[in-house]
Amino acid sequence: MSQSRQARTQTILNILNIVGLLITIAMVVWGIKIGIFTDKDKMLHFINGLGVWGPSVFMLIQVAQTVIPVMPGAITIPIGMLAFGPLWGMIYNLLPIYLGSFINFWISRLYGKPTVRAILGEKSFNSMINLFEKRHIGERLFTFLMFIPFSPADILCYGAGLTNMKPRYFNYSLLFGKPVSLAFYAFGTTYLLEWLFQFL
Repeated sequence: MSQSRQARTQTILNILNIVGLLITIAMVVWGIKIGIFTDKDKMLHFINGLGVWGPSVFMLIQVAQTVIPVMPGAITIPIGMLAFGPLWGMIYNLLPIYLGSFINFWISRLYGKPTVRAILGEKSFNSMINLFEKRHIGERLFTFLMFIPFSPADILCYGAGLTNMKPRYFNYSLLFGKPVSLAFYAFGTTYLLEWLFQFL
């Protein structure tokens, strides 16, 4: 591939990345405005009311909240399980979280600290920097944390993009670790919510 063609390809990829990020930000703002990112009952009602479009919209929401974590997974992940059942709920949670995590890694790798700081906010960004630069999280510990429920996976994926971690290693860590942590997280929080609903 010629140098000029490589430059054009990179420009197109950069534009697509920026467009995707802007769409994600717009979705988050819209979700906060109508209340589905702040109230689990509103989100569940919203998803169930979409009919056949429910899975697609839910997965878009999951991608958005993975890239810009304004709503904890303790809310969105169980909603997927309650709305779509154990099997499809797991699938509809896992696929967009994979995609969102890949986006986080590549945003960091391509655009660096200023962009990540703008997305995460000062507090979360400083926590991430503390983990990777002061406590020196290595590749093996990163992989281990991908298997652990309730670890700050979204922030860790941003942090990994700022290191020298190879994309292939990141992908394997995510592909093998995330299903395990998500299964514990999803089924555990879902059963807990169902148990609590009995008293409401």
